[in-house]
Amino acid sequence: MFDQIISKYGATAKAKLSSPAITGAPEDNIRAPLEELISALAEAAGQQPGWVTLVGESTLSALGTRPDYAVTVRSALTGFIELKAPGKGADPRKFTDPHDKRQWQKLKSLPNLLYSDGQSFSLWQNGALMGQIIHLSGDLDTAGAKLTGPTTLITLLTDFLSWNPIPPDSPRKLAEVSARLCRLLRNGCRDGMRSSRST
Repeated sequence: MFDQIISKYGATAKAKLSSPAITGAPEDNIRAPLEELISALAEAAGQQPGWVTLVGESTLSALGTRPDYAVTVRSALTGFIELKAPGKGADPRKFTDPHDKRQWQKLKSLPNLLYSDGQSFSLWQNGALMGQIIHLSGDLDTAGAKLTGPTTLITLLTDFLSWNPIPPDSPRKLAEVSARLCRLLRNGCRDGMRSSRST
């Protein structure tokens, strides 16, 4: 079943990326295939149909940025997905584009974030990489139905979808959580003041 899911995703992504009728940024062209992939993998991981919902372009005013998706499980916000152009990778620490680097500095404050370029997937919680970055085998532009991948992708998605807040269990951890929240508040206030000055 897993192999069929990845194969179908590869075929759909190739059709989107190679169609001369489709314009726009490469990451926009793989949005629909990725949404189908996440839904199919979620069901393979034990979620019921319709439980997992991807809400596009969710603005986080406190961060001054907008991840590509907010993800809900049974109507409860669980995490966010940031989608990059195919080939860019899923390790934001290695991004060289100034926009991507600034965005990562904001997004790494999130407690549960999935990064993907359609071919690689990584899970970040509070700025820390959880497990390993997972890569599909075959080029997204050309592999089509021959695209393959490791079943650990289901494990990664399960960890992402089953995230629950963990209360700080020591003064040090409480201070770390409070510092992140203070940074969010500071950035939100600063961005708000900048936008009010420009109007």
